[in-house]
Amino acid sequence: MSNETAVVKIDAKQYGLEETKAREIEAVFIPMINKMKELESEFNEVVVKPISKELCAEAKELRLKYVKVRTGTAKIHTEAKAFYLAGGRFVDGWKNAQLYASEGIEKRLKGIEDHYENLEKERIQKLKEEREAILIGYVGDLTGFSLGVMSEDAWQNLLASSRHNRELRIAAEEKAELDRIEAEQAKQKELDAQRAENGRLRKEALERERVVAEERRAVQAKIKADEDAYVKMMEEEQAKSDAIMKAEREKQAKEQAVLKAKADEDRKAREVAEAEQRALQEKMARMITCPKCMHRFENVK
Repeated sequence: MSNETAVVKIDAKQYGLEETKAREIEAVFIPMINKMKELESEFNEVVVKPISKELCAEAKELRLKYVKVRTGTAKIHTEAKAFYLAGGRFVDGWKNAQLYASEGIEKRLKGIEDHYENLEKERIQKLKEEREAILIGYVGDLTGFSLGVMSEDAWQNLLASSRHNRELRIAAEEKAELDRIEAEQAKQKELDAQRAENGRLRKEALERERVVAEERRAVQAKIKADEDAYVKMMEEEQAKSDAIMKAEREKQAKEQAVLKAKADEDRKAREVAEAEQRALQEKMARMITCPKCMHRFENVK
C-alpha cells in the first residue's frame, strides 16, 4: 500500500502485509509524516534563497525542526517495534502451549494407530537380527541384504548358497595355503641348492687361489733362487775378474819394476859413460901437442 498524501511512501506488499494490517502500522507514523509535510514549504523557500547570515540562521532553525521530527519518529519506531515484538512472543506462547498439550495426545494416538505396524516392524527387526547372527558366519559383509523382509524360501536359498560359497572359499584358501607352502618349500629347496652350489664354487675358488698362491710362491722362489745364483755368479765372476786384474796389476808392477830397474841401470851406465866421456873430454882438453915430436901430453900443473 502507499500513502499518497505523505512525503514518505512505502509499499506494504513488499513486506507481505495485508492492507488492513498495514494501515494499522502506518497510522502510528502519519503524525510525524504530516509534520514533515508541513515543513516542506519552508524547506523549498530556504534552499532557493541566496546565502546570507540570516539564511544560515533560518536553515539551522529549520534543521532543528527536522531533527525533532526524526527523533520523534525514532521514538515511535522503538515503541511500535517493542509492541509488535511482544505480540510475536505472545503468539509464540500460544503456539507452544497448544503444541505441548497436543504432542502427548498425538503420540498416544499414533501408538494405537501404528500398533500392528509396530508389531510387524519388531518381528522384521527380530528376524533380521536372528538371520544376521546366522549369516555373519558365512558372509563377512551383510550390507545389501534385506534379511528381515526376505521370504523363507529366499532365506534358505541365500543361506545354502552362502554355506556353499564359504566351503568353496575355505577350499580355495586351503589350496592357496598348500600352494604357498609348496612354493615356499620349492623356493627353500632352490635356495639350499643355490647355497650348496655357492659353497662348492667358493671351495673351488679357494682351492684355485691356494694353487695359484703356491704356484706364485714357487715362481717367486725360483726367481729369488735365480737372482741369488746370478748374484753369486756375478760375485764369483767379479772375484775372478778382480783376481785377474790384481795379478795383471802385480805382473805389470813387476814388469814396470824390472823395466825401472833396467832403466835405472841404463841410466846409471849412461851416467857412468857420460861421466867417463866428460872426464875424457876434460883430459883431452888438458892435453898439449909437443911441437918437436908432435906427441900429445897431459898438461899436469
